[in-house]
Amino acid sequence: MIKYNFYISIITLSKNDNQKFLRTLNSILSQIKEYKIEWILVDGSNFKNQEKKIKLIKKLFDKSKEENISLKYINSKKMGIVGIYPCMNYAKKIARGKYIMFLNSGDIFFKNNSLKIIIENSRDIDPNNSLIFGQANNVASSKINWLFPGNKLKNIQKWLRFFEPNHQSMIISKSLANNYEFSINYNSISDGYWKRQIINNAIDIIYIKTPIVKFFFDGVSTLKPSKQLTIDIIKNKKISVLRKLIFIVKYLLPENLFFIYHKLQKYKSLMIDFIF
Repeated sequence: MIKYNFYISIITLSKNDNQKFLRTLNSILSQIKEYKIEWILVDGSNFKNQEKKIKLIKKLFDKSKEENISLKYINSKKMGIVGIYPCMNYAKKIARGKYIMFLNSGDIFFKNNSLKIIIENSRDIDPNNSLIFGQANNVASSKINWLFPGNKLKNIQKWLRFFEPNHQSMIISKSLANNYEFSINYNSISDGYWKRQIINNAIDIIYIKTPIVKFFFDGVSTLKPSKQLTIDIIKNKKISVLRKLIFIVKYLLPENLFFIYHKLQKYKSLMIDFIF
């Protein structure tokens, strides 16, 4: 039997985004923690922002007198790890927790007991091949937000055949997570393909019908894509035609009308919940 140093490893990627990072840091420190937690911070910031971040962490850790979190700070530039998915692959390999969770810079827990809730649901299942996930509160703006999956969803198994949860709302057995790599072949949507492998190969899947995280639409995968990224997606033979069409629509929408795309996402999600 494998002996783990921590119950869960929370992995955070950050790069020159100290305001968003502060949001995540405060959220992690505010959680009710009944187990020892490993927090792996992979920082790709420039030297100036790295210094600010380290001082910020020390100040808030000292203030909170936090003893249940062990921080592992990784300078990705110094390590020669370039790109979001290589960083995620590296972090999950070195994680020392029984479960892993990705909570990137800007992501926050929904309430101060959210981590406790998701951990409690992991106690009686296969520790080597399990996935536990809850709802994500997707926030595109103060007026456009929704739960994913939604409260009207009746059949989670049918839903999982077509959709993947937000990775921020998932905890995954470390052994299962490390069976599959985030591929650089899928550009900014690699996490969707990785999650599909996790869903298809997990022995135990537990769904908690309660919000676990708030996911803000200000990351690479949710903002208007660049021209070069759109071209790369179109040329990629491994990516489905439907995903390519979605990227084309995202690229063609003017910046000031991009809220329309988020509205369409919300209503599509609500409609699917009602059908299933």
